[in-house]
Amino acid sequence: MTTDVVITGLGVVSPLGNDPGEYWERLLRGEVPVRPLVAPGTAVDGTHTYPVTDAPRPAPHPGDEPGRASGFALAAAGDALRDAGLADAGPTVLDGVGMVVGTGNGDSDLREAERDGRRELTGLQWYPYDTQGLLAERLALHGPGLTVSTACAAGAYAVAMGAEMIRAGEAEVVLVGGTEAVSRPAVGAFLRLGAAEPGPCRPFDTDRAGTVYGEGAAFLVLESAAHARGRGASPYARVLDSGWSCDAFHETAPDPEGTQALRAVREALHRSGLGLGDIGAVLCHGTGTPANDAVESRTTATLLGPRTPEVPVTAIKASLGHSGGAAGAFSCLTAALVLRDGTVPPVGTLRTLDPACELRVVREVPQASAGSAVLVNAYAFGGNNISVAIAALDTADPAEPVDPGPGAGTETHGWTARRGRPVSSREGAA
Repeated sequence: MTTDVVITGLGVVSPLGNDPGEYWERLLRGEVPVRPLVAPGTAVDGTHTYPVTDAPRPAPHPGDEPGRASGFALAAAGDALRDAGLADAGPTVLDGVGMVVGTGNGDSDLREAERDGRRELTGLQWYPYDTQGLLAERLALHGPGLTVSTACAAGAYAVAMGAEMIRAGEAEVVLVGGTEAVSRPAVGAFLRLGAAEPGPCRPFDTDRAGTVYGEGAAFLVLESAAHARGRGASPYARVLDSGWSCDAFHETAPDPEGTQALRAVREALHRSGLGLGDIGAVLCHGTGTPANDAVESRTTATLLGPRTPEVPVTAIKASLGHSGGAAGAFSCLTAALVLRDGTVPPVGTLRTLDPACELRVVREVPQASAGSAVLVNAYAFGGNNISVAIAALDTADPAEPVDPGPGAGTETHGWTARRGRPVSSREGAA
């Protein structure tokens, strides 16, 4: 017997706002809140980034104040639990809640402060896995906990791994997400790689020149459908399954053939039991770098085949920047909102579509979704590729599942449609 996994809570801290409702409205408008980084006396001063300008401050707590990434995560995770109606569930429920946190750099601002003589650190405060421990302590979550640091794909891996925890019976509820903060070393690394755009991030634009760093946190509450139904929760969508692969090609550059990226998305569809006709939209990784966008546009068009002209495709880094370990979690959270409203947000910075891109990239105004499922792609340094399939609550079983292609796994996770009333994140759940 398979276990359906549903999304019952969302929480966000972002350059577009710290409430999923505001985040969604501004994303649909295609806003681009990019600003120059203020870092006097450093090589990154003036570099464009997408900052969180009104970050929530954590409540007073014994011990040191957390770094920015952990602070973002604490606020977004707490909101996700409240949105799911679980924040006051008590120890009987919260004691078994699992957690998977994706992050690349952790609280690197603490390490910068120590290096500059502004702060002394104790223990392992700035290490990436400290965030998950801090969340477990302050939110009183004592189920299985993991930290994922697969670079820019970590947030998507966190969502996929949390869903697997539920399917494996390790937990009925898992808090999943990603968090990242703008840091001078990270921005400097993109500059040294020649992969930094001097202005806003421009995925799939013919004049794109690189990516732009962003920050924030996105968290989702995942539950088994039976658990959510038993407490009267109203889910947003379902997490079906995912496909993983590795290019094994280069430390930072994607394989120009895109063989493994295509394998990952085909396997996600195959494991989810979806057909091409079910795909309503694709949330691309879309970094704005010439190489990444070229590979992703080709592999996505190959996957969609004859449906390429009709399936809307978007890339939210145009409005968020590249938030590293949080990026994939932002995309999964956005997919839930796309499915709730049947609307795909535009790429706010797209002016002239790359002639080599055959995709129906959404621009200027939102477009209607063309099916009952959304594919989320996330790629990362080290050749990490992951695609996650997220579906609406009432989807008919597809007649012809996608062939995963050579080398892909053969396991398929079935699913049963669940009906529920989608709610806005501030409406709460019963």
